[in-house]
Amino acid sequence: MKYNVRVERTDPLHVNASVRDFEIQLGAKRADPTAGFNPVETLLSSMGACLLTAISFVAEASHIPLAGARIELEATRQDRPPILTQIRFMLHLKSDAPPEQLDHLVDLAKRNSTVFQTMSLAVSVEGDWTVES
Repeated sequence: MKYNVRVERTDPLHVNASVRDFEIQLGAKRADPTAGFNPVETLLSSMGACLLTAISFVAEASHIPLAGARIELEATRQDRPPILTQIRFMLHLKSDAPPEQLDHLVDLAKRNSTVFQTMSLAVSVEGDWTVES
């Protein structure tokens, strides 16, 4: 499978990313939090979305009750060279399934998340999960 995205600078503060009939505007001015999601925040969002997609898929395929899920991610960046050195996440699940089943669900989701797997090869990724009511 191949993925194609077009990214174009629209002004000094922004770029637009487009795929098929969809478009998002991203911040493109270094250290300007008013411009929108910066590239690292976009990367973390992609990782979170991919993991949540995998969680939903695995829960449905495994018949594990899942009423909802959200994820919070945090990355640590070093300046020289400019790389991410660590990504941490907390996954919040809404489910009445037993903890052992949810632990298995999270493990399977991580193994079935393309972006999670790719990122974990490049940077240290650590995380945990909790149940919300």
